[in-house]
Amino acid sequence: MPFLSSIQTHVQTLQPGSAERLILEFLLQNAVGRHNAQPWSALDTHLRHHGVNIRQQTFQQGLLKKSREGEMFIGSNDHGVGRGYFLIQDREDAEIIRQWYLRRIQVEQGHLDQLETLIQQQWP
Repeated sequence: MPFLSSIQTHVQTLQPGSAERLILEFLLQNAVGRHNAQPWSALDTHLRHHGVNIRQQTFQQGLLKKSREGEMFIGSNDHGVGRGYFLIQDREDAEIIRQWYLRRIQVEQGHLDQLETLIQQQWP
């Protein structure tokens, strides 16, 4: 079963005190659902309190990315409802992330289209 149950199961396999376990435990305790989204600063404070210091970029390119390759999908949003990091609890939470991806894909498609235009101008 994806989302929360996958994370609850996965946490138990992690070394106590590891950055990954601390992050997932924090999210399970404080960030279930979009209305409980937590900013990076809250995660960072929690990690530092436990003697762990990682950069947001390290988290994003590590655990966050890894979570999106399986059933354990950590949500993130940079605006509006659900701004911050959260665990997907219901369909509406998942829809927030879906809409974020659709916007991101549209922007990237625009960049690709612009590149194609420039290539055609340079090498018709």
